[in-house]
Amino acid sequence: MHSVKGTSMKTPLIDDAFLGRLVDESDHYVKALLGMNDGAVAALPHRAAMARLLALVTVYSEPSSAFYQQEEAAGAMAACLDRLELLQGPTGLFDGTNLCSPPDSAFTVNDLCLAVRLIRNQEDDGTAAGVLPGVDERLNGIASRAADAMIGGGVHTPNHRWELCAALAQMNQLHPVAEIPPRISEWLAEGIDQLPDGMYSERSPLYATAVTNPSLITIADCDGRPELLNNVRRNLAAFLPWFNTDGSVESVFSRRQDQWLVFHAAPFLPLYRRFANQDCREDFAAAARWLESLPIDEPAHLLALTRVDPWLGQALPGMPPSSADFLDDAGTGAQPPAALTPSKASLDSCGLYRFRRGATVTTVFGGCDDLASGVSSGLASNPTFLSFGHGSALLSSVRLSRSFFDLGPFRSGTTVPSDDGVQLSETLEAGFYLPLPVEKRRTDGIYALEHEGRFSAGMGFSNRPAVIHTLETKASILLEGDSTILELAFDGADTAFALELTFRPGGTLSGVEALKESGASQLVGESGRYQVGPDVIEFGPGQPADPDAPPRYNPGENYRYLGGTNAADGVRAYITGRTRGTFRITLRGLSLES
Repeated sequence: MHSVKGTSMKTPLIDDAFLGRLVDESDHYVKALLGMNDGAVAALPHRAAMARLLALVTVYSEPSSAFYQQEEAAGAMAACLDRLELLQGPTGLFDGTNLCSPPDSAFTVNDLCLAVRLIRNQEDDGTAAGVLPGVDERLNGIASRAADAMIGGGVHTPNHRWELCAALAQMNQLHPVAEIPPRISEWLAEGIDQLPDGMYSERSPLYATAVTNPSLITIADCDGRPELLNNVRRNLAAFLPWFNTDGSVESVFSRRQDQWLVFHAAPFLPLYRRFANQDCREDFAAAARWLESLPIDEPAHLLALTRVDPWLGQALPGMPPSSADFLDDAGTGAQPPAALTPSKASLDSCGLYRFRRGATVTTVFGGCDDLASGVSSGLASNPTFLSFGHGSALLSSVRLSRSFFDLGPFRSGTTVPSDDGVQLSETLEAGFYLPLPVEKRRTDGIYALEHEGRFSAGMGFSNRPAVIHTLETKASILLEGDSTILELAFDGADTAFALELTFRPGGTLSGVEALKESGASQLVGESGRYQVGPDVIEFGPGQPADPDAPPRYNPGENYRYLGGTNAADGVRAYITGRTRGTFRITLRGLSLES
């Protein structure tokens, strides 16, 4: 169901169980915050100090909280205010890694404005008490001192534009400034950076949940721009098929700072909850109820949002009253509902495809960004092109190394989807440079410094004839019955390859030979197995060991010259060979009886 309905004239039902859980978890969270020693609080950066203050304001002003109007919370708020006022620079901005940064300050100001809105809501209904009026006054002073620099300041990432606009919109709602609305309009006139499939240009679940979607909602609500909510709806619809049974969300296609982490799905909860209720969307409601079965992310912040956004606290349409309905038979894990588990899904502009067959999930990524600029910040340049899961067993990363001029592992920037799979491809070129033509020679021997593709040197590469070597690699992923077939085909240079299969730790690997030096294994027989409980992934066949085709992963010169790597973590098994002809590897999931 995807229809958008008008607001009902009936009084909406309040989800008391959900709100009660939020209060309980917020109290637990704040209790832990109050356990910090004074030295740690005194060293907090501005964003952490404001997040702590917002949590304290939330529970202090919440009648059902154990910290409601408690002196302990009041004293902690004063310490946070002291820290924020100390950190605010002469321009009104906050200092940090990015120095006097308007967008980094905007993160703090957005939480600041949310805290002020909570306080003023209580002032409006006459329930504000204790220290809250004084907190309001000091926070308003911080925001006022930051206004001019934030109105006139700039940004350095796509999502910063919307975070900055959200802060300006909230500031203007609390204390109107004539220059703010035209500045917001100027930023928005650039257009929201949304791809045709609903992802934003950074393709990041982290930034979608932490910055872009919350910011667009805030701008829409506080600056009267409801059309921006359609961008959020499209993004949430695009993410629906990419949640995993372990409570994470796929991020292999991200162009931002997701490369250090498995991104947990919990921050999506307020987003799906908002639009499930506002639009009466049962698919979003199913997502929200499943997300409630996971640990709640930043419960005090979410509790604060429910006080300014009435959609968040309403009962979800068409949903069971408890997230326990999504737990498995053992009551230990959340099973995603049908709305999140279609048999086939794709994000074409990201080169991402997913296929489900019962308990088996195959995910293919062929939308790699190139490394022309060196090591990139996001996962979108990473060489994992395939993952395969069956129940609790997960082959989290399949990568292909080839010994070819140290240019690194297979990265496909192209995808050709079909009804039963996806074909990926990459062509590498490297060469040997011949002597310069007579007319290009210099008597002083000093030639222009140029980047050759692998390195820079003063050799005038662009003026030289060259002998070019190529290696074309095709990786076809095909679904055949209950199996996924990986077919590797090579053309061009005859060299060694190593296919690396990395499994998520927690299981048992069998049918392989241990490699003592690396701690990894090699499949030289017909098949190997990786088992987690009753869930098994079978893979093979292997290839005979060959000293000229070593079983190891090579990240390429871009990483190694820095002494670094982008190697995957986990239980690793290799299949090696030479780039001659075609190889087929079968992946099959099965469940054993207890």
